[in-house]
Amino acid sequence: MGEPFSIRGANVADVELILEMIREMATAEQRQNTVTITRAALERHVFGARPIAEVFLGFWEGEPVAYLMVQMRFSSYAGDPILYVEDVFVRARAQGRGLGKKLMAYAADLGGQRGCGAMHWSVGDWNTPALVFYDRLSGVREKGRVHYELQGAALTALARETPR
Repeated sequence: MGEPFSIRGANVADVELILEMIREMATAEQRQNTVTITRAALERHVFGARPIAEVFLGFWEGEPVAYLMVQMRFSSYAGDPILYVEDVFVRARAQGRGLGKKLMAYAADLGGQRGCGAMHWSVGDWNTPALVFYDRLSGVREKGRVHYELQGAALTALARETPR
């Protein structure tokens, strides 16, 4: 008999499951009001003609209990691809079994297969359990950089300044 936890690439038939887990993750992070993703957006950007992200699903004894979303980046300094982990999520009922670590190990292996020189991710500085988890993985907290986000009206306003 195989291991009770397995991981496979998601497909378009999994869209509703992925959306459900995204909402669960946002709720766990008390950010459910920020979720605006639609089925169409997920289908287009993950399963469309030019996908920009990939999703992998984790199953415990055949039950979907986790997901991993990754995307590729490029380091202009190193000249290497980087695997960026956008999301790693384990449903509450399956936590405590080391599945988050298995998902991160899967991502690290995937990055290695793709010739990545590094794997990056971010976490809210308020998320103490996640910080402890990533520290245990020997993740190095980046110092000396401030990450910015531009969205909504501010993004639109800057885009309007494009030279024509």
